[in-house]
Amino acid sequence: MSHLRVKTTYAVMGNYGSTNYEELFCHHNLTADIVSFYNKDGTTVDMVFSEWEIGNDLWDAMQRLYYPYKEEWGGILKDKVSFYKKSELKL
Repeated sequence: MSHLRVKTTYAVMGNYGSTNYEELFCHHNLTADIVSFYNKDGTTVDMVFSEWEIGNDLWDAMQRLYYPYKEEWGGILKDKVSFYKKSELKL
């Protein structure tokens, strides 16, 4: 089975108009052609989008992780994208 696990950080609105940063995890199950997005606590991500920090909200983070490479698949990861280990995600 082939898997790709990548993560990124994105901005959300915090208390009193502050900016908080959350981690978004993406698991590409390449054998079954399934892509899943998770929060750090292992829950699946709700598809609710709001623009807080231009170019770095949840929608932008999902797009970065869905296509995590700069050019060809298996090449260099995009900026703000990194690999993660299964142990980092609490499933």
